[in-house]
Amino acid sequence: MKPLLQVRDLRVTFDLGRHGRLTAVDGVSFDLARGEFVALVGESGSGKSTTALALIRLVPPPGFISGGRLLWWEDEGPVDLLRLSASQMRERRWRDIAMIFQGAQNALNPVMRIAEQMIETMRAHHSMPRGEILERAARCLRMVRLEPSRVLRAYPHELSGGMRQRVLIAMSLLMNPRLLILDEPTTALDVITQAHILEILREIQEQLGLTMLLLTHDLAVVAKTARRVLIMYAGQIVEEAPTEALFEAPYHPYTRGLLQAMPTLRGDLAGKRPIPGAPPDLRHPPPGCRFHPRCPYASEICRQLEPALEEAGGRRVACHHWQQVAQEVLAPEPYG
Repeated sequence: MKPLLQVRDLRVTFDLGRHGRLTAVDGVSFDLARGEFVALVGESGSGKSTTALALIRLVPPPGFISGGRLLWWEDEGPVDLLRLSASQMRERRWRDIAMIFQGAQNALNPVMRIAEQMIETMRAHHSMPRGEILERAARCLRMVRLEPSRVLRAYPHELSGGMRQRVLIAMSLLMNPRLLILDEPTTALDVITQAHILEILREIQEQLGLTMLLLTHDLAVVAKTARRVLIMYAGQIVEEAPTEALFEAPYHPYTRGLLQAMPTLRGDLAGKRPIPGAPPDLRHPPPGCRFHPRCPYASEICRQLEPALEEAGGRRVACHHWQQVAQEVLAPEPYG
């Protein structure tokens, strides 16, 4: 598959004044191919949203991108997004890369009809006749299974939470972006509506050939949507694998812990336990592997030497003991 975006050694730092500095994204590297559906998974505070904001260069102050490259592939070759001027990057947002922010279903202007918000969004980037914008908006609304004649004249409060979320997905498609970033798109929605939204996203991705990056902590959502998974912990990627392979045999202890804590419809729920401990304070991350204080496999090398993200049988994993973890996948669980 042809590359669309290559992230190389991305770092995002927050200047906390007298409290020092915090590196929320620390040396992250991954690729997104054209037409691929990838999930970025981790606990709250792992750096998922900060990574996504860095991809569109909207990290809020006092944060800033302190290193790395964002190689966006055009037909004639790659362009480093970090080298573009602010105005050049502004032109690419929504046109090339669109993002639906967490909790965005509540971000619609409550005193404007959906049609006017669609028009305002489009005209912020392109000069286009009102009728043409509304025709495009209607097409996008039909993609998300909404009736344009009703929704375009409605105010946000006249729509359900799931409908508002679908309106935002439609708005993100107005300018035919090549990459759509979804930050927890089903948060605060009921289970049935979540499933409906995820089904729509899969259909859109396949129909338009979009590249999608889904940010979530919910592995059940990942299983239904993504073809490849990036596992993030304490600002770093610790495992990358095809979705099916990851669920069948996690190689990193953190990934294994996430899967062991995941509730199932069948099986003994009493045996499900969270990963012990808590993520580290990124102002003072532990030496060596950042997961070692919570890891049942930790040894002296884990406390002293940070593991590199290395190739491991068709995936990448950052763990000194990944071979042992892989061998024990079918053995009794070490957690608890």
